[in-house]
Amino acid sequence: MIKYMVEQDFTDRLTEVIYRNGDDYPADEVSDERLAELLGNDHKFHDGALVVKIDDKPTDANTVAEIKAYLDEHEIESDGVTKKQELLDLIK
Repeated sequence: MIKYMVEQDFTDRLTEVIYRNGDDYPADEVSDERLAELLGNDHKFHDGALVVKIDDKPTDANTVAEIKAYLDEHEIESDGVTKKQELLDLIK
């Protein structure tokens, strides 16, 4: 459930796609190296990161499956826990 958001308007030099501040960034479509570059602060025409990481913690509105996926993604142990609120309580 890790998401990335565009922090500054930019045109991707590899794809020529224009991204605007506040847009969701499709991090699953780029290499880890490219994502690290966009998260970094070293850009010729920009100050700071072009993309920022947003870690959306699940809420009561999420399904049990979504909460379990978040826990797995963040390596939070949830063996034997099946109730939604108990799963949410594991998230700090």
